[in-house]
Amino acid sequence: MTDSATQQDASAPVKGPVLPEETSAPAVEETPVVAETAAAAPEDGERAARRSRRRRAAVRWSAAVVVCALAGTGTALAVTAQERTDLPGLATPKDGRYTFPALVLPQLPSGQPAPKENKGRHTADLRALLLPVPAEAGGSLVPAAVPGVGSSASPSAPGSASASPTGSPSASSAAPSGATPSAAAPVGRVPCEAITADWKDPGALRALLLQKACRDAAVREWTAADGTRTQIRLLSFGSQAEAWPLFDKLRRTGEPKDSSGGVATGDTQGWDTVFGVDLATREVPGSPAATRIAFLSAGNVTGVITMTNPKGVPTAAFRQVVTLQSDLLA
Repeated sequence: MTDSATQQDASAPVKGPVLPEETSAPAVEETPVVAETAAAAPEDGERAARRSRRRRAAVRWSAAVVVCALAGTGTALAVTAQERTDLPGLATPKDGRYTFPALVLPQLPSGQPAPKENKGRHTADLRALLLPVPAEAGGSLVPAAVPGVGSSASPSAPGSASASPTGSPSASSAAPSGATPSAAAPVGRVPCEAITADWKDPGALRALLLQKACRDAAVREWTAADGTRTQIRLLSFGSQAEAWPLFDKLRRTGEPKDSSGGVATGDTQGWDTVFGVDLATREVPGSPAATRIAFLSAGNVTGVITMTNPKGVPTAAFRQVVTLQSDLLA
């Protein structure tokens, strides 16, 4: 019986521990994980390639920006390092304007206010208010005969440009190398009546100067390389009321003694106006005008600027001289 039972037991299926279904799950799930990994590999490669391309593009653009910046900086330095007249297409044509040293206002006497605070009355030395000699005249200064200048026209005299209280360059200091000191422009105090020698009807002018009590006068002259001769005269009075009649007479009826064709009123349209300075211009008819004259009234000072050139006085030079002299009187 035991054998029979044993045989039955042997023929019966052996029941071992039944594994849960979850045990075989990992084997079933391995296939999709492998598939996802295989699919993700190309995507990662594409992203890496895109990042690489972006990095290369960024490097190229950065390099291009740096090159452009360096090129621009180099170009700017090359342009600004040169004079404008040396640059093709930007050179300013010569129009007759001069190169003046820096203008310096004169030192006022101790305790004296500026003209704007003194009802337009100038107390500085008239010689210090004269426009300095331009560089273009340095090599061709022609000492002209100025009535009443006398020894004051000498560079070593007290009234010379070298002794100017403002420190304005004299003719020799403004001249290029090679100019001789003897070529200094006449400058200094002159008698007020000296101006009458330049105009027709000198008797009427002399009477006006005596009536209004002209107190001081100064003159500066130079001749530029192009032949343009410039003369600047300043006359000082006790007040603006005393100085105005001379300015008014000259601007209305003043005529140089050597003019034969009369004098016409000059055109100042478009000129830069200088506050505190009245301006009138006249010129001997001609194209271009061989004589141009400007009259200035600035407080107690009357100024007369005469520029002559047989070939014609450059308009730009005349306008420049008048404007700068006005600046010194404003």
